[in-house]
Amino acid sequence: MSVPPNVVMPGPETVSDLVKRIGDRDRAAFGRFYRRLVRAVFTQLSDSLDSPALAVAVTRAVFVEVWRLAPGHASHHLDGLAWVNAIAARHVADRIAEFEQHRRRSATGVDDTLGRGFVLTVGKEPLARAGTPIRPPHRTGPAPAH
Repeated sequence: MSVPPNVVMPGPETVSDLVKRIGDRDRAAFGRFYRRLVRAVFTQLSDSLDSPALAVAVTRAVFVEVWRLAPGHASHHLDGLAWVNAIAARHVADRIAEFEQHRRRSATGVDDTLGRGFVLTVGKEPLARAGTPIRPPHRTGPAPAH
């Protein structure tokens, strides 16, 4: 059976060819690009992040970014595979930085939001003189029952 003349069968495409087509908003090219690279990207991310669940989310983010950025990169003569690897590596670095920031906050035992609120509250209080005894705050209302 022959292929009708109005249907063009794609030849062997490189990742760079697919990036150029994605830049032209070719959804079929994006589908081929995704199917070709999704396992490799996921494996790279999963190895780097040690969390399959996080690797799934980051893999999704990588392919969304490819779709978003391809029009600006399609005209450049770039290695499409290296470009995708760079996007994935940046996403890994971003997640590791977020994790480290969270770990540092957790190590202090104080959330930054709580700390800022505390500083703002304390900043409004007048400074006590050295040697002044600490007294409980003045209560208004009925005295507690004994």
